[in-house]
Amino acid sequence: MKKRLLKVLMLLLMIPLLVGSLAACSNSASSNSSKTTVKIGYMANASSIALAAIADQAGYYEQQGITVKMIAFTDGPAIISALNSGSIDIGNIGAGAHTAVAQGKAKVFLFDGLSTSDEIIGSKKAGTTSIKSLKGKKVAVISGTTSQQILDTALKSAGMTEDDVTLVNVSANNLANAMISGKVDAVAGWAPGTTKIKSKLGSDAVTIASDSDYAASMPFPSSWVTSAKFAKNHKALLKKITTAMYKAMDDRKAGKASVYTAVAKQLAISKADAKSQLTGTQTQYTAAQVRKMVKNGKLAKIYQKQEDNFVELGTLKDNGQLVKAKDFMLTNIMTAK
Repeated sequence: MKKRLLKVLMLLLMIPLLVGSLAACSNSASSNSSKTTVKIGYMANASSIALAAIADQAGYYEQQGITVKMIAFTDGPAIISALNSGSIDIGNIGAGAHTAVAQGKAKVFLFDGLSTSDEIIGSKKAGTTSIKSLKGKKVAVISGTTSQQILDTALKSAGMTEDDVTLVNVSANNLANAMISGKVDAVAGWAPGTTKIKSKLGSDAVTIASDSDYAASMPFPSSWVTSAKFAKNHKALLKKITTAMYKAMDDRKAGKASVYTAVAKQLAISKADAKSQLTGTQTQYTAAQVRKMVKNGKLAKIYQKQEDNFVELGTLKDNGQLVKAKDFMLTNIMTAK
């Protein structure tokens, strides 16, 4: 009888422990299910996807209670459209697509870096070896992107405009083939398309102009953007996203091996290709440097200079309704830690 009573007492004592264990399991499941999924738009190149891929595979998003779904697009304008349709939450754009930002179609919540990958490539056989030699020639361009911006900038430096060339609008996926097949005489674009062209054409390829030729007067920033609606409704989430990406930014600047592994995995390319694209296509910064640029106003000057250049080139018309850099930059998010 005493033994049975002892067993009953032991069982009664174990009930709270069992309940606590079950509660712990329940809380764990709730925690996992409460993670927020963020849909990220990117272009299929290393510079565009880097911060998102690094943050994802290093676990920085997970630390913030975030899971991500990454969706590839051909160019920045397509990403802007997707933001405003609600099919993605955030996205990475190159310099050219910032025309849409100036028109109030997106907000910048994180500066990614300054592009050095945009080039105009000609051909010795086609006789396109200088900017002036482009007159009357067929030039492939990805309309509304950095491709068009570098072309317009180069033409202006030679006293020319788009009217002096025959523009052939192509997608980013078809840029390289248009040049390699001889359908156009020159192209304006970015890596990896330009890299493929130079590899295929060899000594026949000529780099007529690049971002670095105009760095002092024509900055080419790339940015992480979101819609005004998402920015208004998800301020806390944007800060978490930015915190994760700032950690990725420091890893990228430090050149950690894991960076190239993450990018290579996301783009299904070799680590060597990932490293080549990342180290030769963008001026990179640390999180501390970016925060400092936000606080001292340097970053706002870069964005405003870019917008002014758009107007000067005729890419944008100043109708008095363009959004100034200080108003499209989400500085409270950019300074998040």
